Amino acid sequence: QARAHVERAAARIDAAQREGRFDLSLFASYTRMTSAFPQLGYGTAGTLEPVMGRFNYVMGGANITLPWRNRNQGMIAAARAEQQGAAATVTAVQLRAYAEIASARAALKAAQQAVALYDSSVRPQARANLDVVRQTYDLGRATIFDVVAEQRRFIDVERTYTDTLREAFDARAALDSALGVRP
Repeated sequence: QARAHVERAAARIDAAQREGRFDLSLFASYTRMTSAFPQLGYGTAGTLEPVMGRFNYVMGGANITLPWRNRNQGMIAAARAEQQGAAATVTAVQLRAYAEIASARAALKAAQQAVALYDSSVRPQARANLDVVRQTYDLGRATIFDVVAEQRRFIDVERTYTDTLREAFDARAALDSALGVRP
């Protein structure tokens, strides 16, 4: 859309330059007109004839536009300024797109690293902690409340892991959207 705006501004520059040039236009026309009245009149032979006439008109001419003091500099300058503004808009849109792609890539990389961290160390450690607390309960060294508390911490870790997976999915979808990839 921004590129189309640039092209439209270029067309306006061209039109303004054309309007500021010498212009010659020729015209011609032919008209045949018949005019009559309901009365009768005496003709050249002395008889009664209807009163009417046929007229043929031929016109021709030329219009010459001489841009003596007005070469349309104001319109040309305005169109050039509009073109420069549209070009700056194109650059801004491109930079915004590049920034969006870079941001989406960074978010995806961070989310993938978080998922890998949870997979490699956090979740296995939480599972091991829960197993140790259950074994100490089985040996009579911990209460059921300790097991429930550790189970709650394990569920919190799993919930956070699920949120991290969702963030990774959202980051992937944002990157695909920024790249223009359709699902």
